[in-house]
Amino acid sequence: MKFPDDVPTLTHGDVTLRAHRLDDIEAVVEQCVDAESVRWTTVPHGYTAEMARSFVTQAIPRMWETENEWIFAIEATHADGQRRFGGSLSLRDEGSRRAELAFGAHPDVRGRGVMTAAVNLLLDWGFSALDLETVIWLANRGNVASRRVAWKSGFTFGGTLARWLDHRGEYPDAWTATLHRDDPRTPTHAWYDVPVVSGRSVVLRPQRPSDADRIVEGCADESTQHWLPFLPSPFTREDALTYIESGIEAAATGDHLQWAVAEPGSDRLVGVVGLPRIRRDSAEVGYWTHPDARNRGVMTEAVARLADHAFSPTDAGGLGLRRLFVRVAAQNTGSQHVALRNGFVHAGTERQSEVMRDGSYADMVVLDLLRDEWQDR
Repeated sequence: MKFPDDVPTLTHGDVTLRAHRLDDIEAVVEQCVDAESVRWTTVPHGYTAEMARSFVTQAIPRMWETENEWIFAIEATHADGQRRFGGSLSLRDEGSRRAELAFGAHPDVRGRGVMTAAVNLLLDWGFSALDLETVIWLANRGNVASRRVAWKSGFTFGGTLARWLDHRGEYPDAWTATLHRDDPRTPTHAWYDVPVVSGRSVVLRPQRPSDADRIVEGCADESTQHWLPFLPSPFTREDALTYIESGIEAAATGDHLQWAVAEPGSDRLVGVVGLPRIRRDSAEVGYWTHPDARNRGVMTEAVARLADHAFSPTDAGGLGLRRLFVRVAAQNTGSQHVALRNGFVHAGTERQSEVMRDGSYADMVVLDLLRDEWQDR
């Protein structure tokens, strides 16, 4: 293929895919020095206009001529009302009618659906003009924005490849997903957002890396370790960061939701509450409280605010669930008290069903709460 003559122009709504031009160079530099681009892509550090010019005038034409990679510029309307370069995306030839999807957005167009529209334009062209069978997507683990685009475009997620990507000499884990030409272009699972839910004495919010030290204090506590034997022991700061990241990944895969419970004024973490198992219209509730916040009623209110969100209809921003349940060791009276104060009722006992930290077997009490009961309280 000859560049730019053989590069098609593809348009849907406000988004156009076209050949790169010299007047894109300034915006290419803006994108490539942006902190998020540097963090998640392999763009060279200290990116300059000379590098951008070489990219547009030499590297891109060579990609098209060798047909190793079919790369397009994205054009879209920016916040100032002007249409201009909004990023690049491509299909990299993997042989046997397979290709890898790659994309990066200019910071001015992020969060507006531009990249999702661009990706779907490119996929339509790739499956028809290139007769592709399957497209793969790879991204550094933790690149939630890229994953959301792939999710919206209907990719099926295959898990995480340990230490797979070459990222400037480092080898981070890779999220991976694929899309077959016959797959529906719609999400294959729910993506659970973690909204801020405010109460009188607590705020439920997404967990952040700055919570790590408080999470270590809470999860390394002797009582927490005893009742939650699945936690690593000893529990380190690295474990805390993994704990936070796993919560983000679980929300993206539709497996579970997890909030930090924070004080309204200081924003200091005083515990964690979540839905570790969501199955259709039912979910398990899990929680732990930081040692210095126990016996103050904070977790009782946190679970109440969680129940509000879980039982609220989806068109009101909630989860539309019908039932919540808690599994707690029979001797863990503190956790049972939190559930009972919120109207959960005893539904049964699983005898000797959980192994504690000391190797003993504990009966697990099951308490549950139905939406109608919560609304009628």
